[in-house]
Amino acid sequence: MATESERLEVSDGHDTVVLTNARNSWLVELRVEGDDDVRRQRLLEAATQAVMLNEGGRLEFWIENATPASDWVPIAAGFIHYRDLWRLERPLPAPDTDLATRAFTPADTDAFLEVNNRAFDWHPEQGGLTPEEFSEKCAEPWFDPDGFRLLEIEDRLAGFCWTKVHTDEKQPIGEIYAIAVDPDFHGSGLGRELVLDGLGWLARQGLRHSMLYVESDNRYANLLYDKLGFQRTSINRAFQRIVR
Repeated sequence: MATESERLEVSDGHDTVVLTNARNSWLVELRVEGDDDVRRQRLLEAATQAVMLNEGGRLEFWIENATPASDWVPIAAGFIHYRDLWRLERPLPAPDTDLATRAFTPADTDAFLEVNNRAFDWHPEQGGLTPEEFSEKCAEPWFDPDGFRLLEIEDRLAGFCWTKVHTDEKQPIGEIYAIAVDPDFHGSGLGRELVLDGLGWLARQGLRHSMLYVESDNRYANLLYDKLGFQRTSINRAFQRIVR
């Protein structure tokens, strides 16, 4: 979690911009009264000035349910679009799999981190996961070790499917939160089976709908999800700006 020294807040008495330093990037959150894009643009510009006075850095601004019209605000404030995160959904149940997985235990932490960081060495959030960051995730109210499915082959962790149940939705929905196959086992078809195993676990909890987030340029993953019946329902779009 960010400390007080890693958090900046700028307010004009009505609108507020909050900046939180996470993994050497300032995440920008806007709190604007009403629906005023000009004020949002000015808040982003104020965020840039605040970071500049704080020795500079990289700013990252996310738009949920992005549309072409919503791009105007960050672009006008000097930000550049660099990433799209797609939300995909499909109904449950899914086809069965005979893959044999087991629940996560604390004794699996080191093996999980090794596989996770090898598989996600390219990913800005999931990659480079530290024991401290993982411990924070495990302390979240939604964490359920039974829904954190591990696949072992010859006493070695070959992959995992980490699920999450969103009970705060109008209709509870299950998420494939993170899924990976150790690079040594790539090409063996385990990714598809791990997805189905995770979906099967979610269905057994009584859930009737599932979702996941995937990078728009992850071609292999998107081909797999398309074949499994997932459909894109929204886009979360990220913009960045480097200030010195």
